[in-house]
Amino acid sequence: SSGINAEWLLRPGAPLSLICNVVELYSDTFKLTYVTRRPAVHRSTTIGVWSTLVKGLVLLSIFTNLYIFCYTSEQLLNYAPSLFTVTPLAPEDARWSGSDHVHNVAPGAAMTVTAILTALEHVMLAVVAGLWILISGVPSTVTDELSRREYVKFQRNHGNIIHGVSGATGYFDRTTTDEQLRGKLHHE
Repeated sequence: SSGINAEWLLRPGAPLSLICNVVELYSDTFKLTYVTRRPAVHRSTTIGVWSTLVKGLVLLSIFTNLYIFCYTSEQLLNYAPSLFTVTPLAPEDARWSGSDHVHNVAPGAAMTVTAILTALEHVMLAVVAGLWILISGVPSTVTDELSRREYVKFQRNHGNIIHGVSGATGYFDRTTTDEQLRGKLHHE
């Protein structure tokens, strides 16, 4: 059963353990409330070195996953059984290995398996490179917001009235579309 019961409290060190845990709970509460401070916020435009590390992990995972696919898992064995030899294991060995057989690359098929591995690596690297090229680093919503902020700053420095853009008043408001804002900037 879980929790504190009478049997647990009868053990020799249990009451002392309980007292120590309660004291630690209160001391940690005091420390987090009054002693330590929240870390200072440092604004940043990027995630720094983490971007490079994530890209490196993506590239490394291509090689490791394809190696597992071709040599250690049974996936390639299921697609191309002629490239492998299957050796049954004795029951006492199968109990410890988690499988009842071992598959190895068939004699003379090592070059074919390696060629499949290399071809798949090149295809996956091309897919990743294509995705990195096609997917923008800055979402369009962020680009639009930056353009809006630039426009508001421009209006603050050069006057608030926009002639003929938004309604009868001509003042900038949030209902003004980005196309109207860009058009007005290009006309002035």
